[in-house]
Amino acid sequence: MKKLITPYASDFGKPNIVIRHFPDTESYVLIPQLDSLKNQKITVYHRLYPEPEKRLFELILILSRVKEKTKEIALFLPYLPYARQDRENKKGEALSADVLCGILKNYGVKKLITYDCHFLAQAGNFTRKGLNIENISASRQLYAYAKKYFGKQDFCVIAPDKGSSCFIANAKGGNGHSLEKTRGKTKANGLKNGIHGDVNGMTGHADLGNSIRGKGICILDDIISTGGTLVHAIQHLKSLGAKKIIVGATHGVFAGDKIAEKILKSGASKIFVTSAILNNSKKVEILKL
Repeated sequence: MKKLITPYASDFGKPNIVIRHFPDTESYVLIPQLDSLKNQKITVYHRLYPEPEKRLFELILILSRVKEKTKEIALFLPYLPYARQDRENKKGEALSADVLCGILKNYGVKKLITYDCHFLAQAGNFTRKGLNIENISASRQLYAYAKKYFGKQDFCVIAPDKGSSCFIANAKGGNGHSLEKTRGKTKANGLKNGIHGDVNGMTGHADLGNSIRGKGICILDDIISTGGTLVHAIQHLKSLGAKKIIVGATHGVFAGDKIAEKILKSGASKIFVTSAILNNSKKVEILKL
């Protein structure tokens, strides 16, 4: 199987697709070896974050040419954006997860390979809008890092909300503790800080304090975005007597200014994420996938 690698996925191999930008910022794509792909099975390696709309259109340009030549297309995207809007919470909302999967299917992708897709609770093979998806989880890699970090010290693994409980179950091979977040009212424009209302608190089941008091804590999640959920989780766990708290995630989105600093100031000792999203922050440790 031949590999086509964009400049945004150079950590997975030497790029052989040219992507440039015109002065007006429009994208230019060149596939020098296009003719050699006739009737071949290929895998395209690319990233859709940051600037997801721009990266997506560049991907469409790539797929528009290779689907004319190739026999079969697999697509490797370590992080899948637009996966969080996968259900209609309010009447009239667009389901971006369905739209994106439909676009990829229509442009010839037979299988999407990704890490910890937000709308999939576990690793495995799934189908959405006709697109075959192989979902790989980095949760065990993150858990292994936490074990190494704490050494012989006893520690607990916590999910910052119920939506992440399956993620930590995958990490440990069993059930873990999870917190539950509470939200305030949605802001008038629905956009500034939280489309469905800001997180304004955190709760946990009654005996959680007995489980974590005096222990190290590793909070594991699939995504770190604005950090709001994590800040409340850290403060809640500290109030219950947690000793040292570290935070790990597959995808370090860090959507905003000084998100890592905010999480560390709230009481976390370390933040570690995978290279699914590349990050140059000196405040965050990157684990290579």
